[in-house]
Amino acid sequence: MAGLLVFVGGSSVTAAPTPVPDMKPDLSSMNYLLGTWKCESTVRGMKRPNTTTYSTTMDGRWILAHDVAPPFDPYRTRAIQTDSWTTYNPLNHLWVTTFVDDFGNYGINTSPGWKGSSMTSTILVANDGTTGHDTLTKLSDTQTKDVAMSSDASGRANPTVTTTCNKQ
Repeated sequence: MAGLLVFVGGSSVTAAPTPVPDMKPDLSSMNYLLGTWKCESTVRGMKRPNTTTYSTTMDGRWILAHDVAPPFDPYRTRAIQTDSWTTYNPLNHLWVTTFVDDFGNYGINTSPGWKGSSMTSTILVANDGTTGHDTLTKLSDTQTKDVAMSSDASGRANPTVTTTCNKQ
């Protein structure tokens, strides 16, 4: 008697996962910033020097700005370091910057982008409720001017901070 040999195997076919869009933001309009900049801010009527170094990070999806400023007046008696990350969100067409510093400040800025040689951002310093606007003006590939105007959580205006930077 001849036997019939049947192999029954359990195999499952799994569909490949749907690829997640890997949209890399177009940061090219900010490439001129990459490198080290020496800056001087006018804060509460006094000059404050600082150095900012820009680099790309997270697989080219963000621009990291690392800023160091020494103590410069009776209100700021030690150096301050600030890191901020900037990217472009093509879904809502906004530039987004998130920042932290070693004084405990953190927040977010958003901007619809460049209008000519200037970009104006809306500021929210989340830890204390400060809000305002910041306008960065590209004077050349090696020089910028920034004017930040803000109000505290009660609506009282803070001193305007004007910063000029030169690429090294």
